[in-house]
Amino acid sequence: MDKTLNARTKTVQICSCIAIYLIAVLFALLSVASILQTCRIDPANPYAEIVNFDKDLVLTNIALIGLTILGALVALRKNFSISKLNTKFIVGVMLLVTTILSLVWITLVKSIASGDAMILLNTARDAAKNNYQSFHTSWEYYGNHSYYLFYPFQLGYVFFAEILYRIFGTGSSDILFQIPNVIALDCIYVGLVMITKKLFDRKSVTNITAIALTICFQPMFMTTFTYGLILGLAFSVWSVYFVIRYMRENKIKFAVFAVLLMAVSVLLKYNNMILMAAVCIALLLHVIGKKRFLALAVIAAMILCSVGLQKLVIYSYSARSGVELNTQVSQKMYAYMGICESGMAPGWYNGKAMETMRDANMDVEKANKVASEGIKQRFDTLTKNNQFVEFYKQKLISQYNEPSFESIWISQVRKHDYPEGEQLPKLVDSVYSGGLSKVFDNWFNYYVMMTYIFFTAGMIWLIFRKKLNTESLILPVAILGGALYHLIFEGKSQYILPYFILLIPFAVYGFVESMRALHKKSKVLFE
Repeated sequence: MDKTLNARTKTVQICSCIAIYLIAVLFALLSVASILQTCRIDPANPYAEIVNFDKDLVLTNIALIGLTILGALVALRKNFSISKLNTKFIVGVMLLVTTILSLVWITLVKSIASGDAMILLNTARDAAKNNYQSFHTSWEYYGNHSYYLFYPFQLGYVFFAEILYRIFGTGSSDILFQIPNVIALDCIYVGLVMITKKLFDRKSVTNITAIALTICFQPMFMTTFTYGLILGLAFSVWSVYFVIRYMRENKIKFAVFAVLLMAVSVLLKYNNMILMAAVCIALLLHVIGKKRFLALAVIAAMILCSVGLQKLVIYSYSARSGVELNTQVSQKMYAYMGICESGMAPGWYNGKAMETMRDANMDVEKANKVASEGIKQRFDTLTKNNQFVEFYKQKLISQYNEPSFESIWISQVRKHDYPEGEQLPKLVDSVYSGGLSKVFDNWFNYYVMMTYIFFTAGMIWLIFRKKLNTESLILPVAILGGALYHLIFEGKSQYILPYFILLIPFAVYGFVESMRALHKKSKVLFE
């Protein structure tokens, strides 16, 4: 029996270590890339969303890394202990700063939704008036087919928006959907602090995580984006928290909370299936390692509820509109788009997925065949011209090494709810293209570089400090899954922001452990 137990435990450890080493290698490469160069949306023509690959001042970056480490060591010599600070006070400051800055930004910018976000809000507004015209027809670009015959999974956010319109009125401005983003961001940050406390059980790591989140400004700028990106992540983070509680305490109530929260998360943002998959993988390893077979039921419930809730919402709109929503762009079509060139950056959005289905007259089988042939042709072209590695290298770097993650750009290129002829506030202009734009550009560049470096260290320390377990594996596996998904399928730096936020607790852990290793006093001061 002991031999069987040891074999199971060893299997879990081997699988966990393989995943962690893969993630460490990936982010070691991204760390090097962040030192050597920075990607930026072309400031001369932001509307085109073209990514520039700019060389960095390498020696300056190395000096900044050195100064950061030196500063931490000097603080240690002065007997400064981060663990002496009150965690509740730091979290309170974190929430205050995050809420105020986010609300000030959305109030000043008054961003109006465009593109897909505009389509979703228009549909929700019409549905609140019992008008379902958008399910019957669309623009010529979509072949006059409904947008939701291509993307029915977007109806989760439509459902959320319709509820708000029915409560607050269809004349409400877009800020109605930006305020929930602010609340969701607060929930994300608190959830990550709670997860950090559970995983590492060290006050210094928890406190520094709260501080690091406070000065992570990209998500605050992203609150103008009326989409399920931030909302969905909030539900995912808390689902992960309750999964960790379930795995440690074996109380079914935590599993129920986790399942329900993940279902809502996937409903609001379909890509959160990646986080759900990471949770399921961790639960499966939990079953193997500890013979907690009830976790298999939790896995089944999470998958069924997440898929089922979305199907239920789609069926609801189908029944109300009288339109069968039984088609959608397949992952094969997204893979075709992801291997093609784009005017923005390699593998970024280029319309191929939707256009393939549109040109096949909504015949999914025919569109999949076209996509398969297109993938093969592109693969042959890239390999014959020795461009395969370069293509995917640029695709990866353009997403992960664009340190703003399009958080400021997302409102810059949209219309603003100001009277015609009235100028944007000077503060907003400065953030977009003035002095503050340079300040934030430099800060984002530094913050992302340090996060990648210490996240890599954190992955290594997880193994060497024997902190690696099935609970601590969830977020790293989700991060790896997100990287692989957006490497193969559609890419954009804004899609990486949720995963970047998830890096921070592990980056802080890597920082603390590295400082402990560099300075003997820190073993006491960083407890």
